[in-house]
Amino acid sequence: MEIKDTRYIEIFHTLEKIERLNKAIHFHMAIEENVDQLAIEQYGRMKAQLTEQLLQLLEEMDLHLNAA
Repeated sequence: MEIKDTRYIEIFHTLEKIERLNKAIHFHMAIEENVDQLAIEQYGRMKAQLTEQLLQLLEEMDLHLNAA
């Protein structure tokens, strides 16, 4: 199935980015020595921005969701 609507592609890519950030956050949290709290906070901010972007894309499709 080929996706032609750019909104679907952008939603998919945004979800992929969020997934990569989640993995990075979990990686840094799993380090027992020298936990890089700054990196975790930066990844968290990037994830929040991407989540807002995702919510905006979904609203364009008349889907209204609330994220924590």
